[in-house]
Amino acid sequence: MKKIYTVILIATLLFSCSEDFLDRQPEDTLSTGTFFTNINEIKTGVAGCYKKLQSIYNRSDMPLIIELMSDDGKDFGWNSAWHIFTKTNSNSQGNIWNNSFKMIVNCNNIIAVINKYKAKTPAEETIVNAFLGEAHFLRALAYFNLVRIYGDVPMFTEPFEDPNKAFGIGRTAREEIYNAVIIPDLEFAFANCYKKGDAALKGEEARATKGAALTILGKVYLTLNNPAKAAETLKQLIVDKAAGNYSLLTDYKTLFLPTNKFNTESVFEVNYNLAAGQPSDWFKWMGVDIGKRLAANASNQMLVEHNLMCDFSNSKDFVRYTTSVDSGKCPGDTPPIQAWACKLSPPAATVKTFANTGTDYNYMVTRYADALLMYAEALMLDGDKTNAITYFNQVRTRTLGAAAALTENDLNIDVILHERRMELSFEGHRYFDLVRTGKAIEVISKSLMTKVDYDDKIYTLSPIPEYQLLLPIPVGEIEKDPTLTQNTGY
Repeated sequence: MKKIYTVILIATLLFSCSEDFLDRQPEDTLSTGTFFTNINEIKTGVAGCYKKLQSIYNRSDMPLIIELMSDDGKDFGWNSAWHIFTKTNSNSQGNIWNNSFKMIVNCNNIIAVINKYKAKTPAEETIVNAFLGEAHFLRALAYFNLVRIYGDVPMFTEPFEDPNKAFGIGRTAREEIYNAVIIPDLEFAFANCYKKGDAALKGEEARATKGAALTILGKVYLTLNNPAKAAETLKQLIVDKAAGNYSLLTDYKTLFLPTNKFNTESVFEVNYNLAAGQPSDWFKWMGVDIGKRLAANASNQMLVEHNLMCDFSNSKDFVRYTTSVDSGKCPGDTPPIQAWACKLSPPAATVKTFANTGTDYNYMVTRYADALLMYAEALMLDGDKTNAITYFNQVRTRTLGAAAALTENDLNIDVILHERRMELSFEGHRYFDLVRTGKAIEVISKSLMTKVDYDDKIYTLSPIPEYQLLLPIPVGEIEKDPTLTQNTGY
């Protein structure tokens, strides 16, 4: 019973006010033997699943790696194996693997618990089903990240009463994982989660919604090269309003401010809360040089590629440029030192205030602009440029003005990828966009083989190897479970 009392206490801490969902550390693992007797205990079991997001989307884990592997970010020494695509089996990023599978295990366990729970009233059944939908969403998101990063991975959806049964599964083809888990889980989440703005989510806005399920499902179908299904899915979000009302904010610069969490454009974000002991230290991935000048205690450096800065500048995209990138210039610096990504960071002048505490900046997993651009892409690929350009221009003209609107004759995949780069830089999309569109080797290789301004180093004389697009399976996992095979090339 001691464990149940702890669970109840944590539930109170997690859900008591608008800023405290996911703000306290729940137990790391939900035991299959835990006995849930009421809705509050179930709520805390689900919160334990959410908690792993703060590890998965920590600046030094998945976000750092996928930005370094894109053509937007680089490491301070310009020699990271992830950045120049010389990874070996020691560059597997086991934290991404372990935290994702911990979330999957927790989701499997709470799903099993909820499926056994008998709701006492129809109203309670709606609440329970929403929690069940959220657990399915989180499991789908974890698997979606895993298959995009590692390829084939072990697939399991049942709780393990005996941990030893977790071994010997081997790797399941990612196509099967998409069809057996990711897509059904997201469909279930859409059917059962609450809509954005529902009264049940007041004070608990960090929970997954129908809109989150539709947006990630649309991304899944684009990744699977099924634009018709992607368009059908995203239409429910954007045109039919089946998941509630979303809209673009007028002022792009306010999108990411801690004072503007869960705004009308937010679809799903990972919540951080300084006051509750769960701060974000995203800004610390700036380079050591700028970090020292600003007293930011910088580490895990990730700087900005000059080709991205040139792209912003040549496009005269200055609102999104200055919101996304800080030049790094400090008084007395000539020329300016390496730029850093500032989208989820406090202003440079105030950074030192947060050096030892962290900030309240959330990580935006996906937002309405992402959905609009995906919908435009899906419509275009499905042969409907006339409607595609409408949704594309909604995003483009928000910051560039009506005069910058394009016509349907201008629209192609490169134009869409450019717009996504300008709009979503350093939000974890660029690398995955390049891979799913088949552009990764071409675009990233060009970036590594071309000198641009202060980026005056040639990293490679030949295109990056295709096998390097996936991370290696963690060697430690293979040593524990010989049925796990390594990715080709490693």
